[in-house]
Amino acid sequence: MKILTLFLAIVLMASCAPREKSAEPASIALINATIIDGTGSNPIIGGVLIIQNKRIKAVGSKENTPVPDNATVIDLQGKFIIPGLINAHGHVGEVKGIEGGHYSKENVVDNLEIYARYGITTVVSLGGDKQEAESVRAVNDTTPDKHARLYIAGEVINDVPTVDSNKALGVDWMKIRVDDNLGTSQKMSEETYKAIIARSHELGYKIATHMYYLDDAKKLLQAGSDMMAHSVRDKPVDEEFIKLMKDRNVCYCPTLTRELSTFVYEQTPAWFNDPFFTKEYDTITIQPLKDPGRQEQVRNSKNAQTYKKQLPVAMANLKTLSDQGIPIVFGTDSGVPTRFPGYFEHIEMAMMAEAGLTPMQILTSATRTAADCMDLKDVGTLQEGKWADFIVLNADPLGDIKNTRSIESVWIGGQAI
Repeated sequence: MKILTLFLAIVLMASCAPREKSAEPASIALINATIIDGTGSNPIIGGVLIIQNKRIKAVGSKENTPVPDNATVIDLQGKFIIPGLINAHGHVGEVKGIEGGHYSKENVVDNLEIYARYGITTVVSLGGDKQEAESVRAVNDTTPDKHARLYIAGEVINDVPTVDSNKALGVDWMKIRVDDNLGTSQKMSEETYKAIIARSHELGYKIATHMYYLDDAKKLLQAGSDMMAHSVRDKPVDEEFIKLMKDRNVCYCPTLTRELSTFVYEQTPAWFNDPFFTKEYDTITIQPLKDPGRQEQVRNSKNAQTYKKQLPVAMANLKTLSDQGIPIVFGTDSGVPTRFPGYFEHIEMAMMAEAGLTPMQILTSATRTAADCMDLKDVGTLQEGKWADFIVLNADPLGDIKNTRSIESVWIGGQAI
């Protein structure tokens, strides 16, 4: 009885003792910004974005989004928040400056850091990826602190065995190239690319296809391609192509800057004096592109001048397909020599506007649509539960898409890089 009485006394004392409140993880509250969430919805004026554990805890109007008591509050009055931009067709690790042949893990990370400083917080590297990139893949490196998230496609596939070797490497997508480089090389046969596409699907992978000609693009769609990785450039798209795209719900990645890069160095580009460019790329790096002899070679290049003439076709096709409701996924083909990572993405957006797309269409292409088309999880929009990857801008990108260059800060995983 004495033991029972003592036990009850201990229980009573324990129940009456003060209890420590469970510690809520620290959070960050960004307030009073105009938030463009990437979904295509109207901006949230005077919005609130709450970050906790590297993810978005809440986002909305100040009336509906209370700020936690323990939050670090950052007042962004007059600023704009957009999701981190996604380049769904880049290349990572090969280029240093304007030279190729530098593939290494260190250069992969270096390229991704440059992308991130330009607000490109996720990159899908569509080809040329090697073992050194595998550990940096987003699935393995879930909380990068200063570089863009990375998805890879491994080697560009020329035969069926390469599909299996890419799988062994650990890739997120597959990629083939069906192009004769304006008649200067052998094009992959239909028999080969049909077998490659079938094997990729058998292993559970989607496949992006590099193409140039409208006729090839139709055949690739019929064979099961999951993404058009470039523009149709030889002629205007037609109803048959549009129907094939809609029936298969395939995304279209225009990469207008790919064409630009083939001829723009026939003279010295004006952007060589743009502070937004020179903050990353110095005079020594770009000096070879100013060489008069090199510029003359570009002016006399039949291929370069053909691409120059057909860029307007690519731009018109982009507008046609966008008007038809085809999902336009943002990409640039940057990260190969003379296609400057980070900066070219901002040129691409300006070219998309020149083609007739609105700033909201362009931003959505580079955020939600890119994430949806490429099956990228937890990125692309500013919504509860997703990674807190976003850009703070000093000017309204919906007023002028070039205002995406007015970067005040870039955040990846809830941290300003």
